[in-house]
Amino acid sequence: MLRSLLSIYFVFLASIGHAETNPLTDLTRGQPKDVAAIAERIAMCTHFAGEEPYDAARQKEIAFSMKKYGCDRLDTDEAVLRKRYKDNHSALAVLQKAYNW
Repeated sequence: MLRSLLSIYFVFLASIGHAETNPLTDLTRGQPKDVAAIAERIAMCTHFAGEEPYDAARQKEIAFSMKKYGCDRLDTDEAVLRKRYKDNHSALAVLQKAYNW
């Protein structure tokens, strides 16, 4: 019994160090909050814009997500940030990379 508990304990400890990371979180780490927020919107809007609306339910889900992430106003919001951070090359790079996330 003790051997089984120790085995479970060691498997648990080993799994802690190997937790999956979110690439978008890694991309935006250390960036201003508004840059991180727009980067997430860019990634999500790009994702949903490329989704196939293969039935009515999926079409509704895509439309909901596009509205949720404000995809209709993303270009304007991104332009404001690009102007605000025009001298912050790191922030600008994050915004560009979000399109390929």
